[in-house]
Amino acid sequence: MKCAWMSTQPLILSMTRSPHIKLHSSATSSMVALECNNVNMRQAEGEKQDGRTRNAQVNRERVYAAAIKVFASRGYDAATMDEIAAEAGVVRRTAFNHFPAKSDIATEWAVRVGESVFALVRDVDHIASAADRVRAYFHELALRAERDWDETRQMTTGLLRGHGAPAHRSQLSAELRDWLLASQRERPDNGPAPSVDPALTVDVLYDVFQGAVVRRLSQEAPPHGALTAEVDAAIALVLAGFASGAGHP
Repeated sequence: MKCAWMSTQPLILSMTRSPHIKLHSSATSSMVALECNNVNMRQAEGEKQDGRTRNAQVNRERVYAAAIKVFASRGYDAATMDEIAAEAGVVRRTAFNHFPAKSDIATEWAVRVGESVFALVRDVDHIASAADRVRAYFHELALRAERDWDETRQMTTGLLRGHGAPAHRSQLSAELRDWLLASQRERPDNGPAPSVDPALTVDVLYDVFQGAVVRRLSQEAPPHGALTAEVDAAIALVLAGFASGAGHP
């Protein structure tokens, strides 16, 4: 570990050259050594903190990945945090430090899925209107749910068991809600009507999507495309009621 000698050298030299300060070379060396020691201690503490943060992030990801695997094989209701910790290779306390309850893992899943799907449609240039962007968002959510249906079933069960369907909305819908609000201000011709509350709009849309998923939780494998088709139709119906202009969403 290198000492910050170069930063302290001008100060020390100026002190030794001052007519009012008389320092022997041994005193100068002691001051430099003390400064070096302080710098090294600060650097070491910073590196330790960075290491702890990295380890915590790694452990969180391990617990999350293990939970996905255990839920898929055992089912959400049957799986335990002890099993998840064992699969992740961490002690039980570590698993609970990151996720105090199984339902917290389900909430994390919902937020991650929502964010990843939103990223797919956020910067697509050919989507011109707020309504089209919302359609694309929920269409992709439905496709994702169908593609990973076993995972969707177990995690949706976790959301319902732990907090109820709307519990994760504050995190999951924040970016979409903000986009709708910005669309009202910046693109009034293509955005929702000024009287529409974006937060209420997003909640209604998520209720529609969540309802379509919940109605199929008992199905091992819903008919291919059925969930996406229902979500597309229902979202279009809701948007028609919130549309501005000449009645077109």
